[in-house]
This record gives sequence, C-alpha cells and structure tokens, in this order.
Amino acid sequence: MMRSNTEMPTFQSSMLKTGAALAGAGLTVAAFGMALAAIAVTRGAAAWARQREVSPAALAAEKLDRARRATLAGAHAWQEHAADSANGHRAHAR
Repeated sequence: MMRSNTEMPTFQSSMLKTGAALAGAGLTVAAFGMALAAIAVTRGAAAWARQREVSPAALAAEKLDRARRATLAGAHAWQEHAADSANGHRAHAR
C-alpha cells in the first residue's frame, strides 16, 4: 500500500538567507582575487615586453615570415615531386 504525502517540505528561511549571504560574500572575494591576479599578470607581461630587445610585434612578424617561407618551400617540393612522378620518375621512399 502506498501512502502519498502531499505536505510541502519546510525550510528554515534564516539558514537559507545566511547561506546565500555567505555564498555571495565568497563570490565577491573570489572576484576581487581574480581581478588582482589579472592585474599582476598584465603588469608582469608589460614589464617583460619592455625588457626585450626585439618587440613582441617584430618577433611575431619574423615568425610569420619564416612560416610563410617554409610553407612555400614545402609546396614547391611537393609540386616538384608530383611533376617527377608524372614524368615517370620513381619516388624514393625515405
């Protein structure tokens, strides 16, 4: 035999309010902590960038140029290999 209980549970509102207030305070402290950490990281990165002989933008441009050249060299080698294979030359396995 099943008994149905239609009564709604009762909550202690004072405990719920206290829990919500503590959670809100904890979230506020955590947000301030994250903001302070972000400021420290940003200042550290800026100081590091100022100390470098080559600016980060120039370094990034140099790396991008190297990547472009490597891509072009790889494409050229692939095209030469494809042309050699089409002309009847055997590809060497490495």
